Amino acid sequence: MDLKANLLAAARHMMVPIARLMVRNGVGFGDFVEAARYAYVEGGKAVLKERGLAATSARLSVQTGLTRRDVERAMADPMRFAILPSRVWNAAIQVLHAWHTRPPYVLVPVGMPLELEYDASDRKQTFVELVRTTVPDIDPAAILQFLKDARVVEQDEHGRYRPVTRFVVPAPSSEHQLRFIARTVRRFLDTVDVNISRDVEHGRFERTVVADRGVPIVRYGDFVAFIRKVMARAIEDIDDWIADNARLDSDEPVIWPGVGMYHWLDDPNDEQFPLDYALTEIKLSKN
Repeated sequence: MDLKANLLAAARHMMVPIARLMVRNGVGFGDFVEAARYAYVEGGKAVLKERGLAATSARLSVQTGLTRRDVERAMADPMRFAILPSRVWNAAIQVLHAWHTRPPYVLVPVGMPLELEYDASDRKQTFVELVRTTVPDIDPAAILQFLKDARVVEQDEHGRYRPVTRFVVPAPSSEHQLRFIARTVRRFLDTVDVNISRDVEHGRFERTVVADRGVPIVRYGDFVAFIRKVMARAIEDIDDWIADNARLDSDEPVIWPGVGMYHWLDDPNDEQFPLDYALTEIKLSKN
């Protein structure tokens, strides 16, 4: 198979879960194709920029195979089908991190976040003050409601609030979950694109661990518990490093790196399941 055929096969493989997500939620093929046109225009712009060429509609048409009319329509409305940032979501993540790392809202040296009253005139250790010192332009009530809806904080019998987790997990099928999924997949595929386009020395860090001989079904729960413990600790250490080395001067140029760790469970009944795994019959218990 040539490069084009291999790329198309890889794209088909990657789009199966996307198509499943679309079909499950009533998004037809026509709507998906319309979104794909805009993605092709954005991709074409990026490739032309890499080559030092201006992204004109004529060049984009040749580069992508789209008609000039489609290209110009996409360029006239670039934010259609765009993932827009959520100020509340981003602010909630910052507040939750500060609650776990920044005195006087955390018990030093054990790193335990303190229980906080929502607001009080006679003390600074309150949720309102936490939000104001972390993201001063966001309404504390909106942040608290978001964290409560996400079941990240709970209120005790005295009316004080405490976080029950360090990480925000969006509600299923919510706007925040879809945005999170889109950003996660985009980041991973961007890393893959960089790594297949450059040599190892100039690529990005990307590692996986595969159970090449399988894991007994009865040990799967132990595996999940183990990786949650190990990976949560590593993520917290990385999160702390990023916070400790954040930009102090607003004029200082920055880049936006990140690290992702992935845990998956392959389905041997999936048509895209790798042949070397599919050769071994695996029967999962209904329990």
